[in-house]
Amino acid sequence: MPESRYPKEVVLKDGREVTIRILRETDADALCGFYRNLDAAVLWYMKENPCDPAVVAKWLQKQKEGNAFSIVADLDGKIGGHGTLLFRRHGGRNHVGRLRIYVASDHRRIQLGTWMIFDLIKYAMERGLEMLRTDFVVGVDDLAIEAVRKLDFVTEGLLRDYVKDENGNDRDYQIMIKRLHRDWSDF
Repeated sequence: MPESRYPKEVVLKDGREVTIRILRETDADALCGFYRNLDAAVLWYMKENPCDPAVVAKWLQKQKEGNAFSIVADLDGKIGGHGTLLFRRHGGRNHVGRLRIYVASDHRRIQLGTWMIFDLIKYAMERGLEMLRTDFVVGVDDLAIEAVRKLDFVTEGLLRDYVKDENGNDRDYQIMIKRLHRDWSDF
């Protein structure tokens, strides 16, 4: 079982150790707190308000039902990052996972997000997924776009002026895909 790999310790670029572990029901309040501390611009583009305990409860239920797999980065008892893979159990897109990753602003540029994405890619491969999709708002998620591009995600679509910022200005919406292999050695 891929879940048996957790929790795990990783070393960040700045030398600190962090525990990557599966999101637990007991993390609900801490996860809401994590999202409350993210930039308002990031929260603006989310489909649901992650500061709402009912939304987090719904996410936990999806994980319990097997429709999602979430990990958190635990830094001394505080959540510093949250990553999720969403799955479809049937239909024409059941071979595609949706990747979402959020990292606290004070934990960016130290490879925390990279470690979490690696973990979720490996999990997706072990589940037999063939492709991962992740979506970004250009001009807001530029660090994340660059990070996933280095992990062989490619732009499959750019929807111009698709979303609006909190001031009503148009922003482009970028869809990125990573094709997965059965094993890390298959190129």
